[in-house]
Formats: sequence, structure tokens, C-alpha cells
Amino acid sequence: YAHVSQRGYYPEDLYKCNQDAIKVLPSFGGDDARFFAGVFDGHGAEGDACSHFVRDNVEERLKAAMQEEPADFERAYTEAFAEINERMHEQDFDDSMSGTTAITATFHDSEVSIANIGDSRAIIGQRQGKRLMAFSLSVDQTPYRRDERERVKASGAVVMSCDQEIDNGGDPPRVWAEGKSFPGCAFTRSIGDSFAEAIGVNAEPEVLCKQLTPADKFLVLASDGVWEFLTNQTVADMICNFDDPLEACRAVVAEAYRLWLQFEIRTDDITVFIAFI
Repeated sequence: YAHVSQRGYYPEDLYKCNQDAIKVLPSFGGDDARFFAGVFDGHGAEGDACSHFVRDNVEERLKAAMQEEPADFERAYTEAFAEINERMHEQDFDDSMSGTTAITATFHDSEVSIANIGDSRAIIGQRQGKRLMAFSLSVDQTPYRRDERERVKASGAVVMSCDQEIDNGGDPPRVWAEGKSFPGCAFTRSIGDSFAEAIGVNAEPEVLCKQLTPADKFLVLASDGVWEFLTNQTVADMICNFDDPLEACRAVVAEAYRLWLQFEIRTDDITVFIAFI
């Protein structure tokens, strides 16, 4: 396995720090049978503090929750991130308009469990005959999803793009407080964002568990900086060209960065983790 994180290019803020963070635990909680990896994509003025807080606390809180709920990983994961979210609200940094998404994978023997909060993504590359196919192991939690859109609206959110309409091009639909010009989240779940929490933007993960098979060749976790201009299948096709996961990571990040500069005047922070299975 390997991972690469590239700081974004912002012409108006050339020294803006990388707000992405990554955590890799080859022996989660001291258990050699468990491997954990997570990518955390911070946003807002304190986004780096938010992503680093989750990175630095996820092992302790998830381990404690799994001891309390050893037979129910999904419940343990939900409780762990609910507590991390509450603890973030109590920190010295201000998370009222800042937060982080989270995409994590926990391997245990031949099973992998993916937990997602926000719009980072997990995919798996699976061999099917002569072709290697990409399959998503998470579904982005954004206002494009009707279920997520209706959920936040039921909590009082107004969902509109900056042009005041939902469209499939240009500015994405965002989550606003009624009658306000904030928070403007392009995602519907996040850790932190205490202001947006009041209108339904919560830290509850969606969890998917998959039994690994010999057809499963690699797993990818990546922040939305990768997925903005690259499809799941394009990323999988690129990885197939490499025997070294680090070289694969470098290639994916470089191509994502190139496409950002082709279509935008800036780039997002770009982070990818690849595990060969």
C-alpha cells in the first residue's frame, strides 16, 4: 500500500496549507489481523485543524467503541464518529463553519468495511474476465442524492446552487440556512460544521462491508480532489499500469492535478491511498 497527498494550488492564497490528512494503521489497536486506513478532507478556515483532529483521534475512539460493540461494527463506527464530532465542537479551534469529510477502510481477515462521511470516495478494482472493472464502495453524500437532499430539507435546510437552482453543470447544489448566505455546503454529511449540523449536515457514516475475493485486486480511498475530473474506471485503468502502489498513487495525483489546471484556475488538495490486495 502507499499514499500521496498534494497541496492544492490557490492563486489568491499561494501558501494555503494542505487541509487533507491521512491515517494508516497496519496493526489497528495492536491487532495484527486488522488494518485501517482513512482519508480526511478538511474544508473552511479551520479545515486543517478539523482533519488533523479526526486523524489523531480516530484510532482511540474507534477502538473504544469496538470494545463496547464487538459484534456490531456499523454501530461502533457510528458511535465513534458521533463522539469525535462532539469533541471537535469543544476544541480551541472554531468548527462552526469548518469541518472534514472521512472515507475509511478497515480490513479484518478477508473482509473490508468502508465507512463514509461526505464526498470523498472508496472504489475497488475487480478482475472480470479480461477486464478490470471499478466498483464504488461508497456513495457521495451530496445534495445531488435525492434521499440526502430530502433529509437535510426536513431539518430546515434550503438546497440551491449559487444561481438559486439545482443544475447538473456549473455550481453544484448547496445546503443553506433559510434566508441566509451560509453555510453553503456542497456535501450533506461532515464531521464538525457545528452551524450546518442544525440543518441536517451530520457526522453519521454510511457503512458497507464486503467479503474480499481473489478477483479483488486493489482498493482506493481518495478525497474529492481526485474524483472531480476523474471517473472511477479511469482511476482503475491507470492503476493497472503499475506494480508499485506508490507509483500508481503518484500517477493518479499528477493526472488529477493536471485536469484541475486544465478546467479551473486552481486545484483542490488531492489525496489518494491505494492498497494492492
